[in-house]
Amino acid sequence: MRTVAIVGGRLQGTEAVYLARKAGMRSLLIDKDPKAPASGFCDEMYAFDVRKKTPQLLDVFKKADFILPALENDEAQAAIIEMAEEHGFCLAFDARAYSITSSKLKSDAMMKEYVIPAPRYYPECDGPYILKPSGDSGSAGVFRAEAADDVKRFLSETTNPENWVVQEYLEGPSYSIEVVGTPGAYRTYEITEIHMADDYDCNMVTAPCRLAGGNEEKFSEIAKALASMVGLSGIMDVEVIEHNGELKVLEIDARLPSQTPIVVYKRSGVNLLSELADITMEGKFKSKIQKGRGYAAIEHYLIDVEGIHNKGEHIMTEGRPLIYKENFFGADEAITDYDGGRLPWRGMFINSAETGEALEEKRAAIRRNLAAEGVR
Repeated sequence: MRTVAIVGGRLQGTEAVYLARKAGMRSLLIDKDPKAPASGFCDEMYAFDVRKKTPQLLDVFKKADFILPALENDEAQAAIIEMAEEHGFCLAFDARAYSITSSKLKSDAMMKEYVIPAPRYYPECDGPYILKPSGDSGSAGVFRAEAADDVKRFLSETTNPENWVVQEYLEGPSYSIEVVGTPGAYRTYEITEIHMADDYDCNMVTAPCRLAGGNEEKFSEIAKALASMVGLSGIMDVEVIEHNGELKVLEIDARLPSQTPIVVYKRSGVNLLSELADITMEGKFKSKIQKGRGYAAIEHYLIDVEGIHNKGEHIMTEGRPLIYKENFFGADEAITDYDGGRLPWRGMFINSAETGEALEEKRAAIRRNLAAEGVR
Protein backbone atom coordinates (compact mmCIF):
# COMPACT_ATOMS: atom_id res chain seq x y z
CA MET A 1 0.00 0.00 0.00
CA ARG A 2 1.31 3.42 -0.97
CA THR A 3 1.32 6.22 1.58
CA VAL A 4 0.90 9.84 0.54
CA ALA A 5 1.66 12.89 2.70
CA ILE A 6 -0.86 15.54 1.66
CA VAL A 7 0.11 19.05 2.71
CA GLY A 8 -2.97 21.25 2.91
CA GLY A 9 -6.42 20.20 4.03
CA ARG A 10 -8.77 22.55 2.22
CA LEU A 11 -10.29 22.04 -1.25
CA GLN A 12 -7.29 20.44 -2.98
CA GLY A 13 -6.51 18.40 0.12
CA THR A 14 -10.09 17.16 0.30
CA GLU A 15 -9.85 16.02 -3.31
CA ALA A 16 -6.54 14.28 -2.63
CA VAL A 17 -7.84 12.46 0.46
CA TYR A 18 -10.89 11.21 -1.50
CA LEU A 19 -8.71 9.99 -4.38
CA ALA A 20 -6.25 8.36 -1.96
CA ARG A 21 -9.15 6.46 -0.36
CA LYS A 22 -10.34 5.25 -3.76
CA ALA A 23 -6.80 4.24 -4.79
CA GLY A 24 -6.24 2.23 -1.61
CA MET A 25 -3.55 4.65 -0.45
CA ARG A 26 -2.92 5.66 3.14
CA SER A 27 -3.32 9.42 3.55
CA LEU A 28 -1.27 11.47 6.01
CA LEU A 29 -2.77 14.96 6.12
CA ILE A 30 -0.65 17.91 7.28
CA ASP A 31 -2.20 21.30 7.96
CA LYS A 32 -1.55 23.95 10.59
CA ASP A 33 -5.31 23.91 11.30
CA PRO A 34 -6.16 20.69 13.19
CA LYS A 35 -9.78 21.11 12.04
CA ALA A 36 -9.02 21.62 8.35
CA PRO A 37 -11.87 20.33 6.16
CA ALA A 38 -10.10 17.13 5.04
CA SER A 39 -9.05 16.26 8.61
CA GLY A 40 -12.35 14.46 9.19
CA PHE A 41 -11.75 11.57 6.79
CA CYS A 42 -7.98 11.25 6.22
CA ASP A 43 -6.16 8.27 7.75
CA GLU A 44 -3.87 10.37 9.96
CA MET A 45 -3.92 14.09 10.78
CA TYR A 46 -0.90 16.16 11.80
CA ALA A 47 -1.29 19.80 12.85
CA PHE A 48 2.03 21.25 11.68
CA ASP A 49 3.04 24.51 10.05
CA VAL A 50 5.35 23.15 7.34
CA ARG A 51 7.17 26.48 7.11
CA LYS A 52 8.84 25.68 10.45
CA LYS A 53 10.36 22.43 9.06
CA THR A 54 10.30 20.74 12.47
CA PRO A 55 11.82 17.31 13.27
CA GLN A 56 8.26 16.05 13.84
CA LEU A 57 7.28 17.07 10.31
CA LEU A 58 10.37 15.34 8.98
CA ASP A 59 9.29 12.13 10.74
CA VAL A 60 5.89 12.29 9.03
CA PHE A 61 7.46 12.83 5.61
CA LYS A 62 9.68 9.80 6.21
CA LYS A 63 6.57 7.62 6.56
CA ALA A 64 5.30 8.62 3.10
CA ASP A 65 6.13 7.19 -0.31
CA PHE A 66 5.55 10.60 -1.85
CA ILE A 67 4.56 14.11 -0.82
CA LEU A 68 1.73 16.04 -2.47
CA PRO A 69 1.54 19.80 -1.84
CA ALA A 70 -2.18 20.64 -1.92
CA LEU A 71 -2.01 24.32 -1.06
CA GLU A 72 -1.10 27.58 -2.78
CA ASN A 73 1.14 29.22 -0.20
CA ASP A 74 4.52 30.09 -1.75
CA GLU A 75 6.38 30.04 1.55
CA ALA A 76 4.97 26.65 2.52
CA GLN A 77 5.74 25.22 -0.90
CA ALA A 78 9.32 26.47 -0.67
CA ALA A 79 9.76 24.76 2.71
CA ILE A 80 8.40 21.47 1.36
CA ILE A 81 10.67 21.63 -1.68
CA GLU A 82 13.71 22.40 0.48
CA MET A 83 13.00 19.42 2.77
CA ALA A 84 12.37 17.12 -0.18
CA GLU A 85 15.66 18.10 -1.83
CA GLU A 86 17.64 17.84 1.39
CA HIS A 87 16.31 14.42 2.38
CA GLY A 88 15.59 12.87 -1.02
CA PHE A 89 11.82 12.68 -0.63
CA CYS A 90 9.65 11.94 -3.65
CA LEU A 91 7.69 15.11 -4.42
CA ALA A 92 4.63 15.17 -6.70
CA PHE A 93 4.93 18.82 -7.61
CA ASP A 94 6.50 20.77 -10.48
CA ALA A 95 7.62 24.04 -8.91
CA ARG A 96 8.72 25.64 -12.18
CA ALA A 97 5.46 24.88 -14.01
CA TYR A 98 3.48 26.02 -10.98
CA SER A 99 5.37 29.33 -10.82
CA ILE A 100 4.28 30.05 -14.40
CA THR A 101 0.67 28.94 -14.10
CA SER A 102 0.05 30.56 -10.69
CA SER A 103 0.53 33.97 -12.32
CA LYS A 104 -2.17 34.73 -14.87
CA LEU A 105 -0.04 37.55 -16.25
CA LYS A 106 2.95 35.25 -16.74
CA SER A 107 0.98 32.33 -18.19
CA ASP A 108 -1.13 34.59 -20.42
CA ALA A 109 1.99 36.21 -21.86
CA MET A 110 3.45 32.79 -22.61
CA MET A 111 0.20 31.60 -24.22
CA LYS A 112 0.21 34.67 -26.44
CA GLU A 113 3.78 33.88 -27.48
CA TYR A 114 2.81 30.27 -28.28
CA VAL A 115 -0.38 31.39 -30.10
CA ILE A 116 -2.71 29.51 -27.74
CA PRO A 117 -6.32 30.70 -28.27
CA ALA A 118 -7.56 32.85 -25.37
CA PRO A 119 -10.03 35.70 -24.78
CA ARG A 120 -8.82 39.06 -26.02
CA TYR A 121 -7.35 41.57 -23.58
CA TYR A 122 -8.45 45.05 -22.58
CA PRO A 123 -8.20 47.59 -24.15
CA GLU A 124 -8.08 45.64 -27.44
CA CYS A 125 -11.65 44.39 -27.09
CA ASP A 126 -15.15 45.60 -26.31
CA GLY A 127 -17.05 45.07 -23.08
CA PRO A 128 -18.31 43.45 -21.02
CA TYR A 129 -15.08 42.41 -19.29
CA ILE A 130 -13.91 39.87 -16.72
CA LEU A 131 -11.31 41.07 -14.21
CA LYS A 132 -9.11 38.55 -12.38
CA PRO A 133 -6.33 39.02 -9.83
CA SER A 134 -3.21 37.53 -11.39
CA GLY A 135 -2.06 35.48 -8.40
CA ASP A 136 -5.34 33.88 -7.27
CA SER A 137 -6.79 30.63 -8.60
CA GLY A 138 -10.33 29.65 -9.42
CA SER A 139 -13.01 32.25 -8.85
CA ALA A 140 -11.22 34.18 -6.08
CA GLY A 141 -11.56 37.91 -6.67
CA VAL A 142 -13.16 37.55 -10.12
CA PHE A 143 -15.80 40.10 -11.15
CA ARG A 144 -17.46 41.51 -14.24
CA ALA A 145 -17.37 45.08 -15.56
CA GLU A 146 -19.80 46.22 -18.22
CA ALA A 147 -17.89 49.04 -19.93
CA ALA A 148 -14.38 50.27 -20.60
CA ASP A 149 -14.98 53.27 -18.32
CA ASP A 150 -15.69 50.87 -15.43
CA VAL A 151 -12.41 49.06 -16.05
CA LYS A 152 -10.49 52.32 -16.35
CA ARG A 153 -11.98 53.59 -13.09
CA PHE A 154 -11.17 50.35 -11.22
CA LEU A 155 -7.58 50.23 -12.47
CA SER A 156 -7.04 53.88 -11.56
CA GLU A 157 -8.35 53.37 -8.02
CA THR A 158 -6.79 50.02 -7.12
CA THR A 159 -3.36 49.99 -5.49
CA ASN A 160 -1.92 47.30 -7.77
CA PRO A 161 -3.37 47.65 -11.29
CA GLU A 162 -0.40 45.79 -12.77
CA ASN A 163 -1.54 42.61 -10.95
CA TRP A 164 -4.91 42.38 -12.69
CA VAL A 165 -5.86 40.56 -15.87
CA VAL A 166 -8.71 42.14 -17.85
CA GLN A 167 -10.24 40.16 -20.71
CA GLU A 168 -13.38 40.17 -22.79
CA TYR A 169 -16.35 38.40 -21.20
CA LEU A 170 -17.41 35.51 -23.42
CA GLU A 171 -20.65 33.56 -23.33
CA GLY A 172 -20.62 29.78 -23.60
CA PRO A 173 -20.11 26.55 -21.66
CA SER A 174 -16.88 26.08 -19.69
CA TYR A 175 -14.91 22.83 -19.80
CA SER A 176 -11.93 21.39 -17.97
CA ILE A 177 -9.36 18.74 -18.82
CA GLU A 178 -6.40 17.34 -16.88
CA VAL A 179 -3.05 16.48 -18.39
CA VAL A 180 -0.50 14.31 -16.59
CA GLY A 181 3.01 13.31 -17.60
CA THR A 182 6.53 14.39 -18.34
CA PRO A 183 7.94 16.19 -21.41
CA GLY A 184 7.33 14.03 -24.46
CA ALA A 185 4.85 11.73 -22.69
CA TYR A 186 1.57 13.38 -21.77
CA ARG A 187 -1.90 11.95 -21.26
CA THR A 188 -5.20 13.79 -21.17
CA TYR A 189 -8.34 12.51 -19.51
CA GLU A 190 -12.10 12.86 -19.39
CA ILE A 191 -13.41 16.31 -20.29
CA THR A 192 -15.72 17.75 -17.64
CA GLU A 193 -18.18 20.63 -17.80
CA ILE A 194 -17.86 23.39 -15.19
CA HIS A 195 -21.13 24.91 -14.01
CA MET A 196 -20.88 28.29 -12.31
CA ALA A 197 -22.82 30.02 -9.55
CA ASP A 198 -23.54 33.74 -9.80
CA ASP A 199 -20.26 34.56 -8.04
CA TYR A 200 -18.26 32.60 -10.68
CA ASP A 201 -17.54 29.81 -8.19
CA CYS A 202 -18.09 26.29 -9.53
CA ASN A 203 -21.23 24.71 -8.04
CA MET A 204 -21.40 21.56 -10.17
CA VAL A 205 -19.20 19.44 -12.45
CA THR A 206 -20.61 16.94 -14.95
CA ALA A 207 -19.47 14.44 -17.57
CA PRO A 208 -19.66 13.45 -20.38
CA CYS A 209 -19.60 16.66 -22.39
CA ARG A 210 -20.89 17.41 -25.86
CA LEU A 211 -18.44 19.81 -27.47
CA ALA A 212 -18.78 21.23 -30.97
CA GLY A 213 -17.58 18.95 -33.74
CA GLY A 214 -13.93 17.99 -33.35
CA ASN A 215 -13.37 20.13 -30.27
CA GLU A 216 -12.80 17.17 -27.95
CA GLU A 217 -9.64 16.23 -29.83
CA LYS A 218 -8.66 19.88 -30.20
CA PHE A 219 -9.02 20.40 -26.44
CA SER A 220 -6.70 17.46 -25.79
CA GLU A 221 -4.15 18.88 -28.23
CA ILE A 222 -4.32 22.31 -26.59
CA ALA A 223 -3.79 20.78 -23.14
CA LYS A 224 -0.74 18.82 -24.29
CA ALA A 225 0.65 21.92 -26.02
CA LEU A 226 0.26 23.90 -22.79
CA ALA A 227 1.98 21.13 -20.81
CA SER A 228 4.88 21.24 -23.27
CA MET A 229 4.92 25.03 -23.08
CA VAL A 230 5.59 24.99 -19.32
CA GLY A 231 7.71 21.81 -19.43
CA LEU A 232 5.29 20.04 -17.09
CA SER A 233 6.39 17.08 -15.00
CA GLY A 234 3.27 16.28 -13.01
CA ILE A 235 -0.36 17.31 -13.35
CA MET A 236 -2.05 20.36 -14.84
CA ASP A 237 -5.64 21.48 -15.18
CA VAL A 238 -6.80 23.46 -18.23
CA GLU A 239 -10.08 25.36 -18.35
CA VAL A 240 -11.61 26.69 -21.56
CA ILE A 241 -14.79 28.35 -22.72
CA GLU A 242 -16.45 27.27 -25.97
CA HIS A 243 -17.57 30.51 -27.60
CA ASN A 244 -19.29 30.34 -30.99
CA GLY A 245 -17.82 26.88 -31.56
CA GLU A 246 -14.23 27.92 -30.71
CA LEU A 247 -12.23 26.99 -27.61
CA LYS A 248 -10.55 29.81 -25.68
CA VAL A 249 -8.26 29.05 -22.74
CA LEU A 250 -9.37 30.72 -19.52
CA GLU A 251 -6.92 29.32 -17.00
CA ILE A 252 -4.15 26.77 -16.46
CA ASP A 253 -2.95 25.46 -13.10
CA ALA A 254 -0.04 23.05 -12.59
CA ARG A 255 -1.33 21.38 -9.43
CA LEU A 256 -3.99 18.86 -8.43
CA PRO A 257 -7.32 20.61 -8.98
CA SER A 258 -10.46 20.19 -6.91
CA GLN A 259 -13.80 18.71 -8.05
CA THR A 260 -12.97 17.63 -11.59
CA PRO A 261 -10.77 14.59 -10.68
CA ILE A 262 -13.68 13.09 -8.72
CA VAL A 263 -15.92 13.30 -11.79
CA VAL A 264 -13.13 11.89 -13.98
CA TYR A 265 -12.89 8.97 -11.56
CA LYS A 266 -16.66 8.40 -11.37
CA ARG A 267 -17.06 8.54 -15.15
CA SER A 268 -13.95 6.60 -16.29
CA GLY A 269 -12.52 4.82 -13.26
CA VAL A 270 -9.21 6.65 -13.80
CA ASN A 271 -7.72 7.92 -10.56
CA LEU A 272 -5.59 10.97 -11.29
CA LEU A 273 -3.75 10.68 -7.98
CA SER A 274 -2.65 7.17 -8.97
CA GLU A 275 -1.56 8.46 -12.38
CA LEU A 276 0.41 11.24 -10.73
CA ALA A 277 1.98 8.81 -8.25
CA ASP A 278 3.06 6.49 -11.07
CA ILE A 279 4.86 9.14 -13.07
CA THR A 280 6.34 10.67 -9.90
CA MET A 281 7.59 7.43 -8.34
CA GLU A 282 8.08 5.18 -11.37
CA GLY A 283 8.78 7.74 -14.09
CA LYS A 284 6.13 6.18 -16.34
CA PHE A 285 2.45 5.35 -16.59
CA LYS A 286 1.52 1.90 -15.31
CA SER A 287 -2.18 1.90 -16.21
CA LYS A 288 -3.90 1.61 -19.56
CA ILE A 289 -5.97 4.50 -20.85
CA GLN A 290 -9.63 3.86 -20.10
CA LYS A 291 -12.65 5.20 -21.94
CA GLY A 292 -15.41 6.69 -19.87
CA ARG A 293 -18.90 5.27 -19.73
CA GLY A 294 -22.15 6.46 -18.25
CA TYR A 295 -22.74 9.82 -16.59
CA ALA A 296 -21.30 11.47 -13.48
CA ALA A 297 -21.79 14.64 -11.47
CA ILE A 298 -20.83 16.37 -8.25
CA GLU A 299 -22.70 19.32 -6.78
CA HIS A 300 -22.61 21.33 -3.56
CA TYR A 301 -25.48 22.16 -1.25
CA LEU A 302 -25.68 24.36 1.83
CA ILE A 303 -28.57 23.58 4.17
CA ASP A 304 -29.44 26.32 6.65
CA VAL A 305 -32.48 27.85 8.36
CA GLU A 306 -33.52 29.46 5.09
CA GLY A 307 -33.56 26.19 3.14
CA ILE A 308 -31.46 24.35 0.55
CA HIS A 309 -28.97 26.27 -1.59
CA ASN A 310 -26.87 25.05 -4.51
CA LYS A 311 -23.59 26.89 -3.90
CA GLY A 312 -20.01 27.11 -5.17
CA GLU A 313 -17.33 24.85 -3.75
CA HIS A 314 -16.08 27.50 -1.31
CA ILE A 315 -18.85 26.48 1.12
CA MET A 316 -16.98 23.21 1.78
CA THR A 317 -14.30 25.15 3.67
CA GLU A 318 -16.70 27.12 5.87
CA GLY A 319 -17.94 24.48 8.30
CA ARG A 320 -16.86 21.57 10.46
CA PRO A 321 -14.32 18.90 9.41
CA LEU A 322 -15.68 16.81 6.56
CA ILE A 323 -16.57 13.13 6.65
CA TYR A 324 -17.14 10.59 3.90
CA LYS A 325 -20.59 9.01 3.51
CA GLU A 326 -22.18 6.47 1.16
CA ASN A 327 -25.89 6.30 0.26
CA PHE A 328 -26.39 9.77 1.68
CA PHE A 329 -29.76 11.48 1.05
CA GLY A 330 -30.03 9.56 -2.23
CA ALA A 331 -26.48 10.29 -3.41
CA ASP A 332 -24.03 7.48 -4.15
CA GLU A 333 -21.42 9.24 -2.03
CA ALA A 334 -20.97 12.50 -0.20
CA ILE A 335 -18.30 14.52 1.51
CA THR A 336 -20.06 16.49 4.22
CA ASP A 337 -20.01 18.06 7.65
CA TYR A 338 -23.50 16.71 8.41
CA ASP A 339 -23.94 16.31 12.15
CA GLY A 340 -27.36 14.77 12.70
CA GLY A 341 -29.14 17.68 11.06
CA ARG A 342 -27.55 20.50 13.10
CA LEU A 343 -27.74 23.63 10.96
CA PRO A 344 -26.05 24.87 8.96
CA TRP A 345 -24.40 21.97 7.21
CA ARG A 346 -23.04 21.41 3.73
CA GLY A 347 -22.23 18.57 1.39
CA MET A 348 -20.56 17.64 -1.86
CA PHE A 349 -22.90 15.07 -3.43
CA ILE A 350 -21.34 12.57 -5.85
CA ASN A 351 -23.32 10.46 -8.32
CA SER A 352 -22.90 8.30 -11.40
CA ALA A 353 -25.42 6.40 -13.54
CA GLU A 354 -25.66 4.45 -16.78
CA THR A 355 -27.87 7.06 -18.46
CA GLY A 356 -28.36 10.79 -18.26
CA GLU A 357 -31.98 10.27 -17.22
CA ALA A 358 -30.95 8.02 -14.32
CA LEU A 359 -28.39 10.57 -13.18
CA GLU A 360 -30.98 13.35 -13.23
CA GLU A 361 -33.34 11.20 -11.17
CA LYS A 362 -30.62 10.73 -8.54
CA ARG A 363 -30.01 14.46 -8.46
CA ALA A 364 -33.73 15.15 -8.11
CA ALA A 365 -33.96 12.54 -5.33
CA ILE A 366 -31.30 14.40 -3.35
CA ARG A 367 -33.39 17.57 -3.42
CA ARG A 368 -36.53 15.70 -2.44
CA ASN A 369 -34.79 13.91 0.41
CA LEU A 370 -33.16 17.08 1.69
CA ALA A 371 -36.53 18.82 1.60
CA ALA A 372 -38.17 15.91 3.43
CA GLU A 373 -35.53 16.18 6.14
CA GLY A 374 -36.90 19.63 6.84
CA VAL A 375 -35.24 22.63 8.43
CA ARG A 376 -34.67 22.07 12.12
